[in-house]
Amino acid sequence: MNPIQWVMRLEVVDRSGALARISAVCAYWAVSLRLIQNSDAAVEGISTVLLGFAVPESRAVLLRRHLRRLGMVRAAELLRHDDPRLREVASVRLTTGAHPRCAPKVQVTALDAAGGHLLIGPMQAVEDCLGELRRSGLLQSLSRALIVP
Repeated sequence: MNPIQWVMRLEVVDRSGALARISAVCAYWAVSLRLIQNSDAAVEGISTVLLGFAVPESRAVLLRRHLRRLGMVRAAELLRHDDPRLREVASVRLTTGAHPRCAPKVQVTALDAAGGHLLIGPMQAVEDCLGELRRSGLLQSLSRALIVP
């Protein structure tokens, strides 16, 4: 199973305590965040926050509804992990000599001779590849970022 089933894309007013309030709502709905990513949006004073988590759809919908009620949240979009608009970039360090075997949709680039690789592709395909690397014991470290148009 994909560790991230849902991605919530939030447009949030950039103010002190915004992430704390969002986290409090997630805790209220017993949503454990597996990914938190934020970046500046095109509009001054607004940030884009991406939340990745795994819960039943009904709870994801309730979470979105609750987050939309927060004064600092301007928009909330809920995306399934297999939405083709979601792309992922992952930088991984594998055990020496290992090479990731990913689906053809995932571009794999060796970064160095010490086991560093860059994986780029649809989120579901990259997450499936990362899951296999974890299960095989080859994954030593991981940094990732989601790209949502």
